[in-house]
Amino acid sequence: MTYLFFFLLLAALGYQVLALCCLWRFCSQPLAPRPAPPLPGITVFKPLKGLDETTRECLESFLSQDYHPYQVICGVKKADDPLLPLLQELQRSFPRPGLEIVICPENLGLNPKVSALRQLESHARYDLLVIADADVKVGPDFLSRIATVLQEPEMGLVSCIYRAGPVVTLGAGLEALTISGDFIPSVATAFYVEGIRFALGATMGLSRQALAASGGFAALADFLADDYQLGWGVAQAGFKVGLLPYVVETWTPRMHFKEYLAHQLRWSRTYRVCRPGGYLAYGTTHALLFGAVLFLASGLAPWALGLLGATLAIRGTLAYFSERRALKGSLPWYFFLLLPLKDFLSGIIWLLSFLGDRVTWGGRAYRVSREGKLAEE
Repeated sequence: MTYLFFFLLLAALGYQVLALCCLWRFCSQPLAPRPAPPLPGITVFKPLKGLDETTRECLESFLSQDYHPYQVICGVKKADDPLLPLLQELQRSFPRPGLEIVICPENLGLNPKVSALRQLESHARYDLLVIADADVKVGPDFLSRIATVLQEPEMGLVSCIYRAGPVVTLGAGLEALTISGDFIPSVATAFYVEGIRFALGATMGLSRQALAASGGFAALADFLADDYQLGWGVAQAGFKVGLLPYVVETWTPRMHFKEYLAHQLRWSRTYRVCRPGGYLAYGTTHALLFGAVLFLASGLAPWALGLLGATLAIRGTLAYFSERRALKGSLPWYFFLLLPLKDFLSGIIWLLSFLGDRVTWGGRAYRVSREGKLAEE
């Protein structure tokens, strides 16, 4: 047993070093020059629900782009949504580019985001489309960077890497660590090892032609991982799928610990269904868990303790480099002390993901089929 965990630890440490190298290389890429006028028009879709402390700042970041022409379309499900007064205020404050509010009352599938997108699509004036989550904040040059890549030959879809914004709670700190310590390094590794045939759902830009060729929003109606399925569909239709080293922010500063666990389990079960081979291999990357088990299996041997210490140092280096250097984040230093806790939770959630197909999303329970589709319980 000791030998098994020794070799698993070596494999996990090898992955950590590879991920660090891939992330450094990916984030060292220069961004392409911004396009010269005349610029293609862009329609931004923002499916929204409810109002919180970060909503205004996130929306204003999309309404103050140094780009023209573009439009921003916000979709809400109900005419009495508490978000509407803010949207109407922003309409008056930002006459250019202008903000269009669309009520999306229909339930067109089990994925509410996709249902809203299907109802927003007919309002789009332009052939370049951007889909952005409600809790995303971007820089003023975001649309320029997206437009530059989408004008490349055969490019169908592009998305951006992201970091967590300001954090307040334990759950938000663990989420930020998961993004910087696990998710973004794994995306950078996939970029160089196997290529990108999926999208990151925080922000996605695509052409109307690529969307139609992939089956349109209707094809995503009941899928949980709509971003993965959209990227995969665009790639299968023969278009390129790109990933920019441009960093956007996701703002969930008050995520509770229970919400963090539910989100990670939902993500894990979705990943397991979408990419079963990759997800199985992901289980071999839990270096701190293997190091701790090896230390116990060795009878608390000094050499195993040394390996555990080295593992913690390598994991800390990767997480810190990713957060501070690659993503230019501002996660307070004391949240990095939670890295061992986060890593042990990640290992446990990975195991739990194989013990069922039930997920909780938006306060409702679903089951995820082998194809990645949702079914109501």
